[in-house]
Amino acid sequence: MKRITILATDNTVASGIIGFLDVFSFCNTYWRRVNPQAGQDLFECQVVSSHGGDILTNQGIKVPAVGLNAPSDILHSDAVILASAMVTNKSEFQNYLHDFEPLFEPLRLFAASGKPLAAYCSGTLILAASGLLDGREATTVWWLNEMFQRHFAKVALRMDKLVVSDGHLHTAGATTSNMSLALHLVHILVGEQLASQMAKILLIDPNRQSQQPFMTMELISSSHKDEVIWNVQQWMQHHLTEPLLLDDIADKFALGKRTLIRRFKKALNETPASYVQRLRVDEAKRLLETTNLGLEEVVTRVGYEDVSSFRKLFIQLTSLTPRAYRQRFNTQQYEFDSDNCCEAELH
Repeated sequence: MKRITILATDNTVASGIIGFLDVFSFCNTYWRRVNPQAGQDLFECQVVSSHGGDILTNQGIKVPAVGLNAPSDILHSDAVILASAMVTNKSEFQNYLHDFEPLFEPLRLFAASGKPLAAYCSGTLILAASGLLDGREATTVWWLNEMFQRHFAKVALRMDKLVVSDGHLHTAGATTSNMSLALHLVHILVGEQLASQMAKILLIDPNRQSQQPFMTMELISSSHKDEVIWNVQQWMQHHLTEPLLLDDIADKFALGKRTLIRRFKKALNETPASYVQRLRVDEAKRLLETTNLGLEEVVTRVGYEDVSSFRKLFIQLTSLTPRAYRQRFNTQQYEFDSDNCCEAELH
């Protein structure tokens, strides 16, 4: 029997922690069904809280939890998972970090064992705060990406991946990526066959491998306090169809070109050019989701002229072609043909 320990605090996101418990429970049910002679379950799960008692999720749901008699008790586990808390900004993360503090010692002890250690969503920030991700590849929840990079620069973030493994450390993206992470752990602890069967039973897409198609700038609120750069951002957003030349932007806001770049990078951790590219791709995504415009028209509306170069940029930032993106996310269920939708360009 494999022992799974989930480390959690109050304000844990309910669906995340319950999702893990459900996946391992379904594994046990399936295992008993196909192996009626089995004398025990495959998995035994326990939730360990930072304060030693039951936890209250962000929805006020009580989840049974226990404490550790000693930090070394965690070494009886075969895998440990860090549950995510509701975190949308730096202040909420600091509260989460404070609440998790009693669990850092057992966390580091377990990490030294070399057994699977996993985190998802905001739990990846806790794992990073422990120092265990320094010099390693990891992923995190996409809308906390900027905060993660600012605080944990020693971690090599892979935002193009849904689940990232580096040695025995495994990280995943936003909340529902916990299901992909759970299957990943099932694969590691038991085998590919069971993980594949669970994907079918629970309708979890095993090919959902990237967060990029889901990222949108609309939900990313920058925490910087540079009013000038904020005004530059707003102006860029409303002038996407125009040629946005760096010299012109610097002149408009009475800044030197180098000063603009320096302040932009300090505020947003990227250059003005890359920010504009992401703005244009984000607007193209919106148009692909909500209209039946052909790709040439979409490209024109976001300020590009060359369909081929924009298509390459789109794939780079979303991991999907414009056509594949529209098929996955278009909410209007339009029927497209090659005459009115630029079928060739969409491929």
